[in-house]
Amino acid sequence: MVRVATVQFEAGPDATPEANVARASEVLRANVADVDLACLPEYFATPYFPKEQNPEAFDFAVTEESPLVETLCEVAAEIETALILPIFEEGHPGGRYYNTALVVSKAGEIVGKYRKLHPFQRPGYNETYYFSPGDLGAPVFEVAGLTVGVMICYDRHFPEIARVQALRGADIVFVPTCSFGEENRDAVWSAELRAMAVSNSVYVAGVNRAGTEGDSTHFGASMVADPTGEELGRLGPEPDTLVAEVDPSHVSQVRRTTKHLNDIRAELLPDLDRL
Repeated sequence: MVRVATVQFEAGPDATPEANVARASEVLRANVADVDLACLPEYFATPYFPKEQNPEAFDFAVTEESPLVETLCEVAAEIETALILPIFEEGHPGGRYYNTALVVSKAGEIVGKYRKLHPFQRPGYNETYYFSPGDLGAPVFEVAGLTVGVMICYDRHFPEIARVQALRGADIVFVPTCSFGEENRDAVWSAELRAMAVSNSVYVAGVNRAGTEGDSTHFGASMVADPTGEELGRLGPEPDTLVAEVDPSHVSQVRRTTKHLNDIRAELLPDLDRL
Protein backbone atom coordinates (compact mmCIF):
# COMPACT_ATOMS: atom_id res chain seq x y z
CA MET A 1 0.00 0.00 0.00
CA VAL A 2 1.08 3.57 -0.76
CA ARG A 3 -0.32 6.41 1.35
CA VAL A 4 -1.33 9.53 -0.57
CA ALA A 5 -2.76 12.83 0.62
CA THR A 6 -4.84 15.65 -0.80
CA VAL A 7 -3.87 18.86 1.01
CA GLN A 8 -6.90 21.15 0.82
CA PHE A 9 -5.02 24.36 1.49
CA GLU A 10 -6.43 27.83 2.07
CA ALA A 11 -4.11 30.37 0.49
CA GLY A 12 -4.14 33.83 2.00
CA PRO A 13 -5.31 35.93 -0.97
CA ASP A 14 -3.68 38.99 0.56
CA ALA A 15 -0.57 37.17 1.75
CA THR A 16 2.74 37.12 -0.09
CA PRO A 17 3.75 33.88 -1.83
CA GLU A 18 6.54 33.60 0.76
CA ALA A 19 3.99 33.70 3.59
CA ASN A 20 1.76 31.14 1.89
CA VAL A 21 4.72 28.84 1.29
CA ALA A 22 5.77 29.13 4.92
CA ARG A 23 2.25 28.20 6.03
CA ALA A 24 2.05 25.37 3.49
CA SER A 25 5.36 24.04 4.80
CA GLU A 26 3.95 23.87 8.32
CA VAL A 27 0.77 22.17 7.09
CA LEU A 28 2.85 19.56 5.27
CA ARG A 29 5.05 18.94 8.31
CA ALA A 30 2.02 18.59 10.56
CA ASN A 31 -0.26 16.52 8.32
CA VAL A 32 1.68 14.41 5.82
CA ALA A 33 4.99 13.43 7.42
CA ASP A 34 3.77 9.80 7.46
CA VAL A 35 2.48 9.92 3.87
CA ASP A 36 4.31 8.75 0.73
CA LEU A 37 2.93 11.32 -1.75
CA ALA A 38 0.97 14.53 -1.16
CA CYS A 39 -0.55 17.05 -3.55
CA LEU A 40 -1.17 20.75 -3.00
CA PRO A 41 -3.92 22.60 -4.92
CA GLU A 42 -3.52 24.85 -7.92
CA TYR A 43 -2.54 28.45 -6.98
CA PHE A 44 -1.75 27.38 -3.41
CA ALA A 45 0.84 30.17 -3.03
CA THR A 46 -1.08 33.05 -4.61
CA PRO A 47 -4.56 34.49 -5.05
CA TYR A 48 -6.46 33.49 -8.16
CA PHE A 49 -4.84 36.37 -10.03
CA PRO A 50 -6.26 35.48 -13.50
CA LYS A 51 -9.55 37.09 -12.47
CA GLU A 52 -7.98 40.20 -13.94
CA GLN A 53 -5.43 41.03 -16.62
CA ASN A 54 -2.71 42.62 -14.55
CA PRO A 55 0.87 42.80 -15.87
CA GLU A 56 2.14 43.05 -12.29
CA ALA A 57 0.83 39.54 -11.58
CA PHE A 58 3.66 38.13 -13.70
CA ASP A 59 5.79 38.86 -10.64
CA PHE A 60 4.23 35.71 -9.13
CA ALA A 61 6.01 33.56 -11.74
CA VAL A 62 8.92 31.41 -10.56
CA THR A 63 11.44 29.00 -12.03
CA GLU A 64 12.41 25.56 -10.79
CA GLU A 65 15.43 27.17 -9.11
CA SER A 66 13.40 29.76 -7.18
CA PRO A 67 13.47 30.01 -3.37
CA LEU A 68 9.76 29.07 -3.30
CA VAL A 69 10.42 25.75 -5.02
CA GLU A 70 13.65 25.17 -3.12
CA THR A 71 11.85 25.61 0.22
CA LEU A 72 9.21 23.01 -0.55
CA CYS A 73 11.74 20.58 -2.01
CA GLU A 74 13.61 20.86 1.28
CA VAL A 75 10.38 20.15 3.19
CA ALA A 76 9.76 17.08 1.01
CA ALA A 77 13.23 15.76 1.84
CA GLU A 78 12.84 16.63 5.53
CA ILE A 79 9.58 14.69 5.96
CA GLU A 80 10.41 12.10 3.26
CA THR A 81 7.17 12.75 1.42
CA ALA A 82 7.00 13.20 -2.35
CA LEU A 83 5.01 16.23 -3.54
CA ILE A 84 2.88 17.38 -6.45
CA LEU A 85 3.70 21.08 -6.40
CA PRO A 86 1.67 23.49 -8.60
CA ILE A 87 3.43 26.72 -9.58
CA PHE A 88 3.14 29.66 -11.98
CA GLU A 89 6.20 28.79 -14.03
CA GLU A 90 8.40 31.18 -15.93
CA GLY A 91 9.35 28.69 -18.58
CA HIS A 92 11.49 30.95 -20.75
CA PRO A 93 12.86 34.27 -19.41
CA GLY A 94 10.93 37.10 -21.00
CA GLY A 95 8.88 34.63 -23.02
CA ARG A 96 6.43 31.84 -22.25
CA TYR A 97 4.80 31.18 -18.90
CA TYR A 98 2.95 28.04 -17.84
CA ASN A 99 0.54 26.73 -15.23
CA THR A 100 2.74 23.88 -14.05
CA ALA A 101 2.83 21.07 -11.51
CA LEU A 102 6.27 19.91 -10.44
CA VAL A 103 6.72 16.33 -9.29
CA VAL A 104 9.14 16.17 -6.37
CA SER A 105 10.61 12.94 -4.99
CA LYS A 106 10.94 11.95 -1.32
CA ALA A 107 14.55 13.07 -1.59
CA GLY A 108 13.42 16.57 -2.57
CA GLU A 109 14.49 16.24 -6.19
CA ILE A 110 12.35 17.42 -9.12
CA VAL A 111 11.70 14.32 -11.24
CA GLY A 112 9.43 15.93 -13.82
CA LYS A 113 6.68 18.41 -14.56
CA TYR A 114 3.25 18.67 -16.12
CA ARG A 115 2.11 21.86 -17.85
CA LYS A 116 -1.62 22.59 -17.99
CA LEU A 117 -2.78 21.79 -21.49
CA HIS A 118 -5.96 23.88 -21.42
CA PRO A 119 -5.74 27.33 -19.81
CA PHE A 120 -9.26 28.42 -18.83
CA GLN A 121 -10.59 31.50 -20.62
CA ARG A 122 -14.00 32.98 -19.78
CA PRO A 123 -15.19 36.39 -18.55
CA GLY A 124 -13.46 36.81 -15.19
CA TYR A 125 -11.03 33.96 -15.91
CA ASN A 126 -8.08 35.21 -17.94
CA GLU A 127 -5.67 32.29 -17.90
CA THR A 128 -4.68 32.63 -21.55
CA TYR A 129 -3.42 36.14 -20.74
CA TYR A 130 -0.86 34.57 -18.39
CA PHE A 131 -0.25 31.02 -19.55
CA SER A 132 0.78 29.36 -22.79
CA PRO A 133 -0.89 25.97 -23.38
CA GLY A 134 1.23 23.15 -22.00
CA ASP A 135 3.83 21.75 -24.37
CA LEU A 136 4.79 18.55 -22.54
CA GLY A 137 1.79 16.39 -23.38
CA ALA A 138 0.44 13.87 -20.86
CA PRO A 139 3.49 12.26 -19.23
CA VAL A 140 3.56 9.89 -16.27
CA PHE A 141 6.14 9.89 -13.48
CA GLU A 142 7.67 7.18 -11.31
CA VAL A 143 7.57 8.51 -7.76
CA ALA A 144 6.92 7.12 -4.26
CA GLY A 145 6.34 3.61 -5.58
CA LEU A 146 3.60 4.69 -8.00
CA THR A 147 3.24 5.58 -11.65
CA VAL A 148 1.61 9.00 -11.44
CA GLY A 149 -0.28 11.17 -13.91
CA VAL A 150 -1.19 14.82 -13.33
CA MET A 151 -3.70 17.15 -14.93
CA ILE A 152 -4.61 20.63 -13.72
CA CYS A 153 -8.14 21.92 -13.02
CA TYR A 154 -9.89 22.62 -16.36
CA ASP A 155 -7.92 19.77 -17.95
CA ARG A 156 -10.24 17.33 -16.16
CA HIS A 157 -12.94 18.13 -18.71
CA PHE A 158 -10.79 16.56 -21.44
CA PRO A 159 -10.94 12.79 -20.85
CA GLU A 160 -8.23 11.97 -23.37
CA ILE A 161 -5.57 13.15 -20.91
CA ALA A 162 -6.38 10.59 -18.23
CA ARG A 163 -6.88 7.94 -20.92
CA VAL A 164 -3.37 8.48 -22.31
CA GLN A 165 -1.88 8.49 -18.83
CA ALA A 166 -3.67 5.24 -17.98
CA LEU A 167 -2.41 3.67 -21.20
CA ARG A 168 1.08 4.75 -20.13
CA GLY A 169 0.66 2.83 -16.88
CA ALA A 170 -0.62 5.40 -14.39
CA ASP A 171 -1.77 3.95 -11.08
CA ILE A 172 -3.19 7.30 -9.97
CA VAL A 173 -4.01 10.65 -11.57
CA PHE A 174 -3.82 13.80 -9.42
CA VAL A 175 -5.99 16.80 -10.31
CA PRO A 176 -4.80 19.92 -8.45
CA THR A 177 -7.53 22.50 -8.82
CA CYS A 178 -8.64 26.02 -7.91
CA SER A 179 -12.42 25.85 -8.39
CA PHE A 180 -15.00 28.20 -6.95
CA GLY A 181 -18.33 27.09 -5.55
CA GLU A 182 -21.50 27.33 -7.55
CA GLU A 183 -24.77 25.50 -7.00
CA ASN A 184 -24.22 21.73 -7.40
CA ARG A 185 -20.59 22.28 -8.41
CA ASP A 186 -19.15 19.85 -5.87
CA ALA A 187 -21.57 17.12 -6.99
CA VAL A 188 -20.50 17.54 -10.63
CA TRP A 189 -16.85 17.51 -9.53
CA SER A 190 -17.29 14.24 -7.66
CA ALA A 191 -19.18 12.56 -10.50
CA GLU A 192 -16.59 13.68 -13.01
CA LEU A 193 -13.63 12.35 -11.03
CA ARG A 194 -15.34 9.04 -10.23
CA ALA A 195 -16.18 8.58 -13.91
CA MET A 196 -12.55 9.27 -14.81
CA ALA A 197 -11.48 6.57 -12.36
CA VAL A 198 -13.94 4.00 -13.70
CA SER A 199 -13.37 4.60 -17.40
CA ASN A 200 -9.61 4.33 -17.02
CA SER A 201 -9.37 1.80 -14.16
CA VAL A 202 -7.16 4.19 -12.21
CA TYR A 203 -7.15 5.94 -8.84
CA VAL A 204 -8.04 9.63 -9.10
CA ALA A 205 -7.24 12.27 -6.48
CA GLY A 206 -8.89 15.67 -6.88
CA VAL A 207 -7.27 18.43 -4.79
CA ASN A 208 -9.20 21.70 -4.56
CA ARG A 209 -8.53 24.87 -2.59
CA ALA A 210 -10.53 26.04 0.40
CA GLY A 211 -11.37 29.56 1.52
CA THR A 212 -12.86 32.77 0.16
CA GLU A 213 -11.46 35.35 -2.26
CA GLY A 214 -13.60 38.44 -2.54
CA ASP A 215 -17.09 37.29 -3.44
CA SER A 216 -16.00 33.79 -4.50
CA THR A 217 -15.65 30.72 -2.30
CA HIS A 218 -13.65 27.61 -3.11
CA PHE A 219 -15.89 24.62 -2.45
CA GLY A 220 -13.12 22.22 -1.39
CA ALA A 221 -14.50 18.66 -1.66
CA SER A 222 -11.05 17.19 -2.32
CA MET A 223 -11.46 13.45 -2.78
CA VAL A 224 -9.89 10.16 -3.80
CA ALA A 225 -11.69 7.52 -5.90
CA ASP A 226 -10.47 4.00 -6.52
CA PRO A 227 -10.38 2.27 -9.96
CA THR A 228 -13.98 1.08 -9.54
CA GLY A 229 -15.22 4.62 -8.84
CA GLU A 230 -15.68 4.09 -5.11
CA GLU A 231 -14.94 7.18 -3.05
CA LEU A 232 -12.24 6.46 -0.48
CA GLY A 233 -12.90 9.80 1.20
CA ARG A 234 -14.03 13.34 0.55
CA LEU A 235 -13.40 16.55 2.45
CA GLY A 236 -15.84 19.35 3.21
CA PRO A 237 -15.32 23.02 2.33
CA GLU A 238 -12.82 23.85 5.09
CA PRO A 239 -9.01 23.51 5.01
CA ASP A 240 -8.15 19.88 5.75
CA THR A 241 -6.06 16.91 4.60
CA LEU A 242 -7.40 13.62 3.28
CA VAL A 243 -5.15 10.54 3.47
CA ALA A 244 -5.97 7.42 1.47
CA GLU A 245 -4.23 4.14 0.68
CA VAL A 246 -3.48 3.28 -2.93
CA ASP A 247 -2.72 -0.27 -4.02
CA PRO A 248 -1.12 -0.65 -7.48
CA SER A 249 -2.04 -4.35 -7.48
CA HIS A 250 -5.71 -3.33 -7.21
CA VAL A 251 -5.27 -1.28 -10.39
CA SER A 252 -3.87 -4.34 -12.17
CA GLN A 253 -6.69 -6.56 -10.90
CA VAL A 254 -9.42 -4.13 -11.98
CA ARG A 255 -7.85 -3.79 -15.42
CA ARG A 256 -7.75 -7.56 -15.84
CA THR A 257 -11.43 -7.73 -14.91
CA THR A 258 -12.95 -4.75 -16.71
CA LYS A 259 -10.62 -4.68 -19.72
CA HIS A 260 -11.65 -1.10 -20.60
CA LEU A 261 -8.15 -0.27 -21.76
CA ASN A 262 -7.71 -3.58 -23.59
CA ASP A 263 -10.85 -3.00 -25.65
CA ILE A 264 -9.81 0.39 -27.03
CA ARG A 265 -9.83 0.33 -30.83
CA ALA A 266 -6.54 2.04 -31.52
CA GLU A 267 -7.30 2.34 -35.22
CA LEU A 268 -10.13 4.76 -34.40
CA LEU A 269 -7.81 7.00 -32.40
CA PRO A 270 -4.53 6.81 -34.30
CA ASP A 271 -3.13 10.04 -32.84
CA LEU A 272 -3.97 9.34 -29.21
CA ASP A 273 -0.47 8.27 -28.26
CA ARG A 274 1.01 11.52 -29.64
CA LEU A 275 -0.44 13.47 -26.71
